Amino acid sequence: MIVPKRNPEVVWRLEKGLHEMAWDKARKEEEYEDLGVLTLMVKGGIHQLNLVGAEIWTRINGINTVRKISSEVGKLFGWEDEETEEAVLEFLKGIAEQGWVTLREKEERGPAPPWKGSAST
Repeated sequence: MIVPKRNPEVVWRLEKGLHEMAWDKARKEEEYEDLGVLTLMVKGGIHQLNLVGAEIWTRINGINTVRKISSEVGKLFGWEDEETEEAVLEFLKGIAEQGWVTLREKEERGPAPPWKGSAST
């Protein structure tokens, strides 16, 4: 499982008015992809993410896996799970190349070993 984590040097802000406008357009099935709804400030540069990028970005917390983020984003937009996971991973790899996030493999835990303690004090 891959877990993305934001670079703490990246400062960001969700542009709430534009975010709501983009969602309104998405619900009406109008073009929304070109609206920048989240602003990132990185090393003196300013970048913007569109609605889909913003929904992915806001779910990156160093704990959520790519699968969990993809599942949530896919449900928001009504997309198929497998297709969404591929698209989210591609997006994350792209912003990882920019240094905005890091991607790490999270070890899967097996079942906990049986408890061998006693209940007495």
